[in-house]
Amino acid sequence: MNTVESEARRQVAAVQERLIADAAVEVTARFVTLDNGPRLQILEAGEGEPLVLLHGSGNSAVAMLPLMEQVHGRRVIAVDRPGYGLSEPTNGLREQPRRTGVSVVLGLLDALGLDRADLVGNSTGGFWSLWTALDRPERVRRIILVGATPLLPGTRPPIPLRLMTTPAIGNILRRVMPDPSPKTVKQMMGSMGEGDTIGRYPGLIDAFVAAGSDPIAGQATGEELAGVIRGLLGFRPAFRFSNAELQTVTQPTLLIWGDHDPVGSLHAAQAAADVLPHAQVAEVPTGHAPWFGEPVLTADLITRFLNDSSTRTLDLSGA
Repeated sequence: MNTVESEARRQVAAVQERLIADAAVEVTARFVTLDNGPRLQILEAGEGEPLVLLHGSGNSAVAMLPLMEQVHGRRVIAVDRPGYGLSEPTNGLREQPRRTGVSVVLGLLDALGLDRADLVGNSTGGFWSLWTALDRPERVRRIILVGATPLLPGTRPPIPLRLMTTPAIGNILRRVMPDPSPKTVKQMMGSMGEGDTIGRYPGLIDAFVAAGSDPIAGQATGEELAGVIRGLLGFRPAFRFSNAELQTVTQPTLLIWGDHDPVGSLHAAQAAADVLPHAQVAEVPTGHAPWFGEPVLTADLITRFLNDSSTRTLDLSGA
């Protein structure tokens, strides 16, 4: 790690430490090392059956703190995926995104001593959860997709991500983009339908600014997005979930989908649920990060689903 990377990680660590200290629940941070893999940081809160949270691209486990504060009766484990937060990077995000994602999730479960776990995934963390459930179904009990999951039928990468993964255009944009700041974070979150809600979390804005200045996290974001997005053409067909593949998912699945999520419409959510054998859809008035705008509702939906996943459609009247 060079001097620039070390200083960036010190800034990330300082913001994380402050956010963890200010959390409404007791959160423990520690590291686990995967067999033949990277050293990852995890944040843990609560007691009970394990619930593993996988964040999306461009952020880290601390972005899940508003959700961790509201989920009760569970041992909630949020991980800094490789390259993000304080976790070490890993190889293969661009060349073999599915194999790499599944390997990391399985390695994490092994390091935690978990034979099986319920997985909560946002965005990239969502398709990592689905990939793991498909490739190693015996390791995943239930799947909760929070926010539109890329690669599902009917989803699409927002235009800024398509531009950033187009080699010539992306190189130009990276040279002219301003340094990360609260303003650029709000603009970025606005493109994901969370421009208003992110303002409720000034500490998380600081975390996004620190992450945006971290070259290790920037490389991880660029590699994993390039692995599944083919520039202006959108998601790479080889990694899109087909209906035939989704029909083989055996786990009960909950899709918590924002009604103005730019990655996919509610129609795409319902279409996926109609194909998945044991799926439910919960519509929430949010963008791509439902727990930012509706942390209590999102946590309540997760808890009720985990306690009873037998119904086809969740009744939101009591939420």
